[in-house]
Amino acid sequence: MDAQELKKCAAELLATLTQASAALTTIQGIEVGFFDRIPVDRTITAEELSGQMSYDITRVERWLQFSEKMGTVSKSGNGYMLTLKGALLRQDTPAPDLLGLYHMVGYFTKAVQHSKDAYRKGVGLDSITELKIGRDYIPRVASQLSRASAGCFKRSGVSSGHTILDLGCGDGSVLRETVKTCPGVSATGIDLSAQTLELARNKNTELGLQDQIELREGDVTDLSGIKDGAFDWVYSVNVIPYLPLHKRDLFLREMVRISRYGVFFNQVIKNNIATLSVEVMLSTLFSEFSGFFTESEAEAFIRKVKVKDYTFLPIIQGESRMVVMLTSRNDVPVSRFPGLKDADRNKLAAADILTAKDVLVAIPSAIAKLGLDPEAVRTSAIKLLFP
Repeated sequence: MDAQELKKCAAELLATLTQASAALTTIQGIEVGFFDRIPVDRTITAEELSGQMSYDITRVERWLQFSEKMGTVSKSGNGYMLTLKGALLRQDTPAPDLLGLYHMVGYFTKAVQHSKDAYRKGVGLDSITELKIGRDYIPRVASQLSRASAGCFKRSGVSSGHTILDLGCGDGSVLRETVKTCPGVSATGIDLSAQTLELARNKNTELGLQDQIELREGDVTDLSGIKDGAFDWVYSVNVIPYLPLHKRDLFLREMVRISRYGVFFNQVIKNNIATLSVEVMLSTLFSEFSGFFTESEAEAFIRKVKVKDYTFLPIIQGESRMVVMLTSRNDVPVSRFPGLKDADRNKLAAADILTAKDVLVAIPSAIAKLGLDPEAVRTSAIKLLFP
């Protein structure tokens, strides 16, 4: 074996293993609460932090020394404070999907310990722990990704007055974030687990959202009882990767059938080391994990259902994709009008002019009173309805 090639390969493996160790030590800081206790606007000494949290001072000092090297804390004199990088790992982080990834890696370490069972017996850690891992994993990881998902919905046209349906809503975190991100929507969630739905109802009540979100118990793989176009928008987050392959096409077709404006689903992976490793580890965690879509697989399905208007939105720090299929054949939300500023869209929504058809039946003077050019708006509506 060539000595230089050996040295190069060893250095690459060392870097990978070092990154893994650093990630776990960072996750440890999240788990024990350091990032939420260390201030962002003033310093705190190791002794003060140790005393406040009742932690061993030598271990606290070691972790702070590591974190200073990582750039998540900075040192000034004897005190420490969070850097911007470290602040992204607090519970109030502006990058919740990033925090969700850290929680995910924490669960992967548990899965690694049981890899032999998963490979030999075809079961996941959730089965080995009698579903305890699943009940704990979902709120810790998926809830952190909800704000990112809701942001995708808003950018795609979900707005006030629309109805949305969340299939496989779990503890309802995506619904809550959608209601907050897109005020004025009417939200419904369906999930098979009565226990999980009860948890969701309790959280909704705590936040005063019980009147805005309806939760139903049901099997999301059987949507035959829902009428065509019953909801403006239909989405499923982290459902399809757990469906048997032979059920995916029917599930997605049904989503398209019951939607008026559009359908969202994830997860579409990019063929890189990050998403490939996540797919392997999720299959070790969960017995029912059937795998992610690739972009080519998603496009093949979209061609089957003849949806012409679709896009892939980056999510989870750009490492995967959410599919947006715009399904409306006879109406288009105002939010999709080209050339309109967000302020103008909001003016139309406030006047209950929510779609292209609403524009065409609206009295031109009513649009003019909003400070908009009625003819320009109507022309845009006609082009969208009759491309």
